[in-house]
Amino acid sequence: MLARTGDFPCDIHRIARACGVTLHDAEENRTTGRKPGHCYCKPAVRAIGRAYGESHLALVFKLTNQTGNGCELHAATLQAVSYLVRIEAMPIGSELFDAFDRIDLGHVRRLARVMPGSAAHNMVALLFPMLAGTAMFQKAAA
Repeated sequence: MLARTGDFPCDIHRIARACGVTLHDAEENRTTGRKPGHCYCKPAVRAIGRAYGESHLALVFKLTNQTGNGCELHAATLQAVSYLVRIEAMPIGSELFDAFDRIDLGHVRRLARVMPGSAAHNMVALLFPMLAGTAMFQKAAA
């Protein structure tokens, strides 16, 4: 992932509430019955917020929670979405939210987990072409 850019103060609980996310301790995590908007990975959330700021963390939460992927507030997913926002895989705006509306992040995360390597890195590799579109694979006109 991209190098950390700063040590920003970040109130993860305030940002989460503003984005409709409820933070829980990891010990409360259940493998079944996870509800949309519930997140059990405070260390990952805190790391993203401190490294890139509260507004970045809010955007990551919104892209995940408000696009029909509210059950996918997992560390790997949040880290992958954070990275894709930072590299500007797609301009930030309504089109980015529309793109995330069409993506099943749960399916992408399950695919990424069975691949060798980091699930977050694998998710970035799987999501980038979906967001950047097929134009990146087309030959340039001579």
